[in-house]
Amino acid sequence: MTPSNRINPSVRVVITGIGTINPLGRSVPEYWANLAIGKNGVRRVQRTPLPENFPVKVGGEVDLPEDMTPYLPKKMMRRLDRFVHLGMVAATEAFHDSHLDAEAIAKAPHRYGAIIGTGDAGVGFTYETFKTIETKGMDHTSPFYVVGVIPNTLSGFFAKERGLQGPNFSINSACATSNHSLGTAASFIRTGLADVIFAGGSEAVVNTAGFAGFNAIFALSRRSVDPETASRPFDKDRDGFVLGEGAGVLCLEELGHAKARGARIYGELTGFGMSCDAHDLVAPHPEGRGSALAMRFALEDARLAPEAIGLINAHGTSTPIGDLAECIGIHQAFGAAAASIPVHSTKSMTGHLIGAAGGIEAIACLQALNESLVHPTIHLHEKDPRIDLDIVSPGAREISVDHVLSNSFGFGGHNACIVLSKFKD
Repeated sequence: MTPSNRINPSVRVVITGIGTINPLGRSVPEYWANLAIGKNGVRRVQRTPLPENFPVKVGGEVDLPEDMTPYLPKKMMRRLDRFVHLGMVAATEAFHDSHLDAEAIAKAPHRYGAIIGTGDAGVGFTYETFKTIETKGMDHTSPFYVVGVIPNTLSGFFAKERGLQGPNFSINSACATSNHSLGTAASFIRTGLADVIFAGGSEAVVNTAGFAGFNAIFALSRRSVDPETASRPFDKDRDGFVLGEGAGVLCLEELGHAKARGARIYGELTGFGMSCDAHDLVAPHPEGRGSALAMRFALEDARLAPEAIGLINAHGTSTPIGDLAECIGIHQAFGAAAASIPVHSTKSMTGHLIGAAGGIEAIACLQALNESLVHPTIHLHEKDPRIDLDIVSPGAREISVDHVLSNSFGFGGHNACIVLSKFKD
């Protein structure tokens, strides 16, 4: 049974608010302006002390606003992991951007929810806590440790701050997290469980534990001599992804509800597809089996033929195996149309935000729909000859796009794809 058979297709889900903080900006306008010009957001790591002989020195770091009090109380900065800090910035910006009325929410709080996921949750806070236990003893453990690191804290804290009593939890599917969160939120709205759900992802793995863990499985680029060009999706000399951090949150809303309050509409989430490779805990299926299935399901859910897609925002992490497997999957899902559809990778500029990747990439897709501008894939010096796709590079491309497919594939073989469409009443 395909996704389109399980939900009410007459219920439409639109996006009425967006918010982000990531290596390219602390707001959507700043992020989009830098994407459009192909600015690099990756740098030699400044915030995380790494051993001199450690092979990885590059990351997509984020500088938090100097004043965080508009996003969460000062005391909570010490009590909650950085993934909550980043997520609260993005979620708060999405809330303000949606222009939701707090009084209206109070009248039916159970119709408003939050599903904001994360891949590694509080790995940084956990690392620091374990160091404290080793040096000072267990009785020095913070009473806020558990709530500070569990994945659902972000969704729960945001809901508390805004009075949202509807569906609320966290999804964790590694790098597919945000798209699973967005797709699940849309499905809940389409089945009548809520009118508005804030969804997306947040991640803070640019730290000692994050670098150590991902380096141990040889997933990271070691191009530390030239860090600005370390993230190079689809390039023949790519050698791994660059760790990034940040958050991307979207306000999903039932169309009738949005129109009744006169909300601005960025676009519509028309399709959601998911699958599992059932192949390996880290490596994607070499024939793109699972990813192709998720893409097909997303197209079917959106009731679109492959040739209707005007842009593919690729998972495009810059790993030798992953980029090639995604290319194969695209050809399986799109057939003859695959070679002519523009494809780009946001990660070429931001690095890989793991659980938050799909959130910030969905925002890039919405901007492409509304601005008729597709951001470039940078650092594509020489395309891998096996990647027979129309990669948007070296500069942005001015084209009108009605439908975008955005891919997210995670460790564990998790695949989640969404289709975002230009809103037409």
